[in-house]
Amino acid sequence: MKALVLLQGQAFPQANAWFITAKTSVVRFGCAAVLLAIIFAPQMRGFTRVDLKLGVGLGFFVGIGSLFQMAALNWTLASTSAFLTQFYVLLLPLWGLWRHRHRPSWLLLACCLLVLIGLGVLCGLRWSDWRLGKGEWLTLIAALIFTGNILWLDAPEFASANKLRATVVMFASIAVILLPVAVWQAPTNGDWWRVYAMPGMGMMLVLLIVVSTLMAYTLMNIWQPLLRPTHAGLIYCAEPVFASLYSLFLPALLARLGGFGYANESLTPNLLIGGALITLANVLVQYD
Repeated sequence: MKALVLLQGQAFPQANAWFITAKTSVVRFGCAAVLLAIIFAPQMRGFTRVDLKLGVGLGFFVGIGSLFQMAALNWTLASTSAFLTQFYVLLLPLWGLWRHRHRPSWLLLACCLLVLIGLGVLCGLRWSDWRLGKGEWLTLIAALIFTGNILWLDAPEFASANKLRATVVMFASIAVILLPVAVWQAPTNGDWWRVYAMPGMGMMLVLLIVVSTLMAYTLMNIWQPLLRPTHAGLIYCAEPVFASLYSLFLPALLARLGGFGYANESLTPNLLIGGALITLANVLVQYD
């Protein structure tokens, strides 16, 4: 996503980040919906009310959550955003405590604390810059909405839903939710469509749509219901660890593919320590 945003921003500096991000997301999830429906065409017959309800709910939580997350970046640091976005690791046990009147185990609470400390270290969070301003509150709202995504997928009423059909509906719903943002922020010059003819753009879109969307979300929607929500939340907190590892080599490869500037990041103590704490928490929680 960042490589695509950089490439388009370089080619069309008159287009703002809201437009580029929303438009890329519409193309990403819209194409994913069409491709998934084609690949599993035999299973696309007979959509049920449960399939539609599950898919629209997931699309709402991911789409609206992404909007709040993107908006928050205008008023907060990226490291703070990355830390607060994963705050559902605490919200999920609190939900379980309220919903089931069942106190989480000490091991689970310890794992949540380990993940939060690991995320703070990984994101390079500077406590001297810590404050709850507009950007931080918007990010917390995004985290709350993303928590709803995990809980919605875990709801017992969706146990019988066809997860492939629901995922198609989810992708389509996200594209529909973000389309008005892209249209509203679109530059008056319609030439921005020619960005898709730029070198490397097609390959990067294919990677984003197939690997990071079709494969990732389909696997999530099929297998997450077999886990407890709190455990799933802890596992998802490994995402910034993988992102940090990929950033050590992937930016230069993508930059070479698209012919634009995007430097690799370097291996830091923050990555090693933060990643180790998050990984340790994910190992320990399996014994809960």
